[in-house]
Amino acid sequence: MLIDLHVHSHLTKGCDLDPRAVLERAASLGLEGVAFTETNTQDGCDELFELQPRTPLRIFVGLELVTDRGQFLCFFPRPEEAPEPVQLWGSNREKPWSAAECIPKVLSLGAVVVAARPYDRDFPTPALDQVLTVQGLSAIEGYNARVRQPANDLAVEAAEKLGLPCVGGSDAKLTLDEVGRGATFFRDPPRTQADLLAALRGKAYWPVMVGELPRLGRPGEAREQERTRKKKGFRGRFR
Repeated sequence: MLIDLHVHSHLTKGCDLDPRAVLERAASLGLEGVAFTETNTQDGCDELFELQPRTPLRIFVGLELVTDRGQFLCFFPRPEEAPEPVQLWGSNREKPWSAAECIPKVLSLGAVVVAARPYDRDFPTPALDQVLTVQGLSAIEGYNARVRQPANDLAVEAAEKLGLPCVGGSDAKLTLDEVGRGATFFRDPPRTQADLLAALRGKAYWPVMVGELPRLGRPGEAREQERTRKKKGFRGRFR
């Protein structure tokens, strides 16, 4: 089962994507599921789940938690009942929430946690090698379609050091064209939110790249990236 595990909608500040259009786009690409991971909120998840009867895709809801040590995808058993981050830790306007405080708390609430784009230096407070010290991770995002490929490669290497599997996602936020450019292939298809959490706690899933790899413009970059893709064991699926 192929799921874009990192997608945003208008429920994320600064994003205008209609979730219905996101689902239509994902279906047209052959995906079988979408996980909406809104930034620092799950408010509105009822609106997302209500779309389930209108689409053949499976709908999942997570949370993209932004901290002082990177971003984390958090998937709760019942998102509609999970407290909002601002309720747990107050405003993050002055400074980002502390990963050291946030991660243990969301784990205690039964969530599955995935480190997202840990080596992306375009993000103000990336995790970098500190991701190796985070306790309780179920996976690392080894392919994020919006991140430069060297940063994705470092994420895969970190997962290998920790003995963790990798997920993939598009991190679509700006346009519908971004949807589905990265995804996760699950050997055992998750049908419910509970199924997704159980699957992520296992290891039978792999990141999938859709379309061309991000390019940095250096001569021979495409050939090097293809060799890296094969070395890292990515399951390629190209448009």
